[in-house]
Amino acid sequence: MRNDRFYSLKKSDLQKFIDHLTKRLTVFAPVPDGRSCNYRKLAQGQRVIIDHCTNTEFPPKSVFLPEGEVLLEYGKGDRVSERTPDDRAAIFGIRPCDVHALLVLDKVMLGHDRVEPHYKKRRDNTLIIAVNCTRAGENCFCESMGTSGLEEGFDLLLTDQGNHFHVEAGSGKGEKLVSENRKLFTPARKEAKRPKLEYKKRIDTKNLPGIMMKMFNSGVWEDVAKRCGSCASCTFTCPTCYCFNLVHDADIGDLDKGKVVREMDYCMLPRFSRVAGNFVFREPRTERVKQFFYHKLVYGKRRDGKFHCVGCGRCITECMAHIDITEEAKKVRDVYEKR
Repeated sequence: MRNDRFYSLKKSDLQKFIDHLTKRLTVFAPVPDGRSCNYRKLAQGQRVIIDHCTNTEFPPKSVFLPEGEVLLEYGKGDRVSERTPDDRAAIFGIRPCDVHALLVLDKVMLGHDRVEPHYKKRRDNTLIIAVNCTRAGENCFCESMGTSGLEEGFDLLLTDQGNHFHVEAGSGKGEKLVSENRKLFTPARKEAKRPKLEYKKRIDTKNLPGIMMKMFNSGVWEDVAKRCGSCASCTFTCPTCYCFNLVHDADIGDLDKGKVVREMDYCMLPRFSRVAGNFVFREPRTERVKQFFYHKLVYGKRRDGKFHCVGCGRCITECMAHIDITEEAKKVRDVYEKR
């Protein structure tokens, strides 16, 4: 393993580094927000405390798929103009599970026949400065999903080592950042030692997709559906939910003009599967519950080779019915093994 990509950054110099970033980029970082933290644009000189919370309430996917984004504007005749994002940005303090979530989104948005250009432009223009966790949250189960550590997907990766951060450069962009701030970074000789975290929640993923397919009609899903309120909190806060709707917003004052807007949509809502003729093809709540669970634990793994659940635990934290994906997956396995 190369040693020339490892560096040390004193904790007392962290703010200087962040100030350097905010001078030239739009920087998003976790900021205390009521009961939790959320990604917010940093003002110049704004202080960042990276260990204030283990994870944010909402994922950073909104940086790349912003709600209400105008994709196209059109006018009289054939005049159509595409809005192209050109802001250069950085996400500082993103946790490993959310970096893995971005890699999942990359497979969806960039890895198939069609590339989503707005997403791609933002990904190309955004630096990923990740931070390894020092403790596990109440509902984290990233270790079970293989997403507690990082080997790719970052430009810089910071690991707390007491009075300093061990920094790994994971890309040429990361190396350039270090070079631009060479007075703050000193070479380090070895890979960082990550702290061993204690997780309260786990999922046994061994053969899980196959087991769940055999249990597709299990009564477990009926039980979950009876408790579910279809509020969509699970999908709204999930870092790998990517479905959206395109809304044509005409100018009431001049119907020759208008715009096309991207609005995020969620499979837990009845409207999501409404098609022509006002037919809802996934109207029973059981079917919507199954779609969420199977997307995260079966379909994504089979299609992209990666679970579309990264173990961040947000769906557990935000569910008003206290539905826990780790507990329901265990129930399905237990029923299967007792057959």
